[in-house]
Amino acid sequence: MKERITYILSRVLELILTLLLVSLFTFAAFSVIPGDTAQTILGPNATPEQVEILREKMGLNDPLAFRYLSWLKGAFTGNFGNSISFNSSVSSLIVSRLPVTFGLSLLALILVLVISYPSAVISSRRPGKFWDQVFSVFGHVSFAIPPFVLSLLSVLLASKVFGYFAVGKYVSPAKDFGGYLYCLLLPAFCIAVPKIAMTFKFLRASILTEKNNDYVRTSKSRGLSDIKIMFKHILPNSNVSVITALSIVLSDLLGGSLIVEQVFNLPGLGRLLLQAIGRRDFPLLSGIVFYLATMMVIIYFLADILMNMCDPRLRRNRGEL
Repeated sequence: MKERITYILSRVLELILTLLLVSLFTFAAFSVIPGDTAQTILGPNATPEQVEILREKMGLNDPLAFRYLSWLKGAFTGNFGNSISFNSSVSSLIVSRLPVTFGLSLLALILVLVISYPSAVISSRRPGKFWDQVFSVFGHVSFAIPPFVLSLLSVLLASKVFGYFAVGKYVSPAKDFGGYLYCLLLPAFCIAVPKIAMTFKFLRASILTEKNNDYVRTSKSRGLSDIKIMFKHILPNSNVSVITALSIVLSDLLGGSLIVEQVFNLPGLGRLLLQAIGRRDFPLLSGIVFYLATMMVIIYFLADILMNMCDPRLRRNRGEL
């Protein structure tokens, strides 16, 4: 127990150091981009005196190190300053768009798990047979289709041809939770399809590897059924290697939703990010980038902790048992 706590604390320390590096790179990247924030706010007709007064008021004339420490303090307290183009706090803008982006990512992750796990179990029962070939072909095809291409095809088929989904319509979860899920279902499916194929391939390969281990033959000799062996022994052991794949999938889902949001005209972080780029809104842009990078780092951190807890061999290799 003491060794596990020590390991978790060491990983937390690594997490903090990683976030500090992320903040440094984010601030440095937007500090060297050409353009004057004060000039952008005041417009092209502002006099140099007005620009200089605003620069002094915003602290843009302060030393770079002092500006970074001030920005870092705000970043870790949720205060990224005010948006230039929206005349509102960056934090409030990000929070208002989170239900769309996180809802898409979470719904897509559920679709990945619900579809990939049964497919991998059925496919691995009889390798090379009919259902294995069917799922393998589906995996190859779906993995090759980019989410934005699938989104365009889905918009054409689902809304224009069949008329099942109202593309471009968004319903707040506070008003109608069912309508909220309905308007996110199709874009979430478009994001999930390539990730379903990826998770399926990882899980199928892991199951086939586990089926060749001695404990499976021992379990069969004791009279256990194939289904019981699969769900009691093989799948739990296969999950260890799949956790890494799922962490990659989850981070890709979060990033992939930014593109699909534009196709389906959803008011998420993707649209907000593109608006910030188009308007050269550096406070808003740096806030979104840092927030997304932080979420990615946390996802990989949790995946590493979960793998360590699920697989005692990892702790043994580190001398923790």
